[in-house]
Amino acid sequence: MRRLAEILLLCLAVALLMGADTSQERFQNIGSKIMCTCGDCTYMLLECNHVGCPNSTKMIAQLHALTGTGKLAGVQPQADDEAVLEWFRRNWGVTAVVEPAKHGLELWAWIMPPAALGLGLLLVFLTLRRWKPRPAEASSSEAQLDPHFEALRERARRETEI
Repeated sequence: MRRLAEILLLCLAVALLMGADTSQERFQNIGSKIMCTCGDCTYMLLECNHVGCPNSTKMIAQLHALTGTGKLAGVQPQADDEAVLEWFRRNWGVTAVVEPAKHGLELWAWIMPPAALGLGLLLVFLTLRRWKPRPAEASSSEAQLDPHFEALRERARRETEI
């Protein structure tokens, strides 16, 4: 009985700690979904190595403040990751966040690829279902041959001794 209680306690502890993220891991995770908006580079925000970048320093400071790993005047930490990404969409533009939002018009970016794939597979399936094989040609015994062709066939058999 004691052994069973220990196993259940261990499973409970593992389940509770699976979702535990440090604020630094959260910062890295969200930062990997945001693009530098300076226009001169095409890097993710945390990988921007553009010397003298006018935006990345401000954006990183704001991301630190929003994730609770730093402080910035006028910026309050956000409760969840989607709220942080939404804040960047509002303040830096929709293109600042690489991952499209899961609501509104951007929801189509999530729906259309699998829907188009499913529709394409359905069309292929329906086409193959409707595809009917052509009827087989009539056998030679049933076919009515022209007598002239039959005479030529007999001559070929005699000359080739088949």
